[in-house]
Amino acid sequence: MKIAVIPGDGIGKEVMEAALHVLKGLELELEFVYADAGDECLERTGTALPDETIEIIGEADATLFGAAGESAADVIVKLRREFDLFANLRPVKSLPGVPCLYPDLDFVIVRENTEDLYVGDEEFT
Repeated sequence: MKIAVIPGDGIGKEVMEAALHVLKGLELELEFVYADAGDECLERTGTALPDETIEIIGEADATLFGAAGESAADVIVKLRREFDLFANLRPVKSLPGVPCLYPDLDFVIVRENTEDLYVGDEEFT
């Protein structure tokens, strides 16, 4: 399985390092292909999301994306539109032994990612 790896900016690099450590420990046949995006990429190349990165993602079976700083909208919104990543799923579940207000909580929040206010496509009449 080919995985595109985009550490991005700030904490994204640290989080990506930890995620890759876990994946490499699984002893699966994974090929990691690194790509660039974000503020540092913008500063170096003049674009926050190079065409090469989009090509790498298009050829991969999965993509891991760390974080983007000020250029986040230029990166994330474009990726969501380019690859039709229309929903962001956020599972929420109470864990046994962890004190909480709702001990039997188990649901998923679905956030739409490619239209309306989230990406600045709103139309006011």
